[in-house]
Amino acid sequence: MKENHKITLDEQKKIQLSILIEVKKVCDKCNINYYLGGGTLLGAIRHSGYIPWDDDIDIMMLRTDYEKLLENFNKKTENSNYKLISYKNTKNYYYPFAKIVDLRTELIESAYKPIEEMGIYIDIFPIDFLPDNDKKIQKIYKKYKVLERILGIYRIDKVDKITKNRFKLILKKPIRYILEKLRLYKLILKSIDAIGKKYNGTNTVACISGRYFEKEIMPKAYIDSYVLANFEGNKFKIPVGYDEYLAKHYGEYMKLPPKEKQIADHENVAYWK
Repeated sequence: MKENHKITLDEQKKIQLSILIEVKKVCDKCNINYYLGGGTLLGAIRHSGYIPWDDDIDIMMLRTDYEKLLENFNKKTENSNYKLISYKNTKNYYYPFAKIVDLRTELIESAYKPIEEMGIYIDIFPIDFLPDNDKKIQKIYKKYKVLERILGIYRIDKVDKITKNRFKLILKKPIRYILEKLRLYKLILKSIDAIGKKYNGTNTVACISGRYFEKEIMPKAYIDSYVLANFEGNKFKIPVGYDEYLAKHYGEYMKLPPKEKQIADHENVAYWK
């Protein structure tokens, strides 16, 4: 019966786009600045919409705007189907960034533990200030990567699916148990937030929790203002330094990757509730 309610990839994209449009409305209403980021930004520039084989939407904003959105989205949205979820308001949430989900849907990410109220979503990443000092930045990323690795042990649905080495299993299983029973993963997420809040007003920023790690580092000047770009027939904000940002992330970003690399990164299936 559940298969009858399965949501196709095209339907997922339409739902994600609707969420993005609603986020834009709330951001405009609350004077919150945002930018398309990652593959969504690349899609806007190269395809005027989704990368054809992509299956998600990412936006990013300075930490102050991010905190403002966390505080206001669920109060200000006019669509009761949408909800912002983060570790601050959602049981078992284990990401260091927020998601806005469609509550009419259920999303199952096969490799990961279930999250309460997880549905089709878009990701919201905070942009944080970093010190204008390479050695200090290296220390920050070293700490973040350790914390993220520990979170990864908690996040995976079954550790033995990805860890075949017996010695590593012996280490990871008790770590996972402690993280779960003592809710230490919440402390780790707070620690990651604290890393991002330590600096302010420098010339260097980054989505520390972004998937590209050090590639996320950029001059603050890249996001000092915005231009508008077309994404699936709608205009959204992108950083004024989008060209440099995309070149750092993807190299010659206007060139399509080889056919074998034109695949989605996520393994999930979605259903109407």
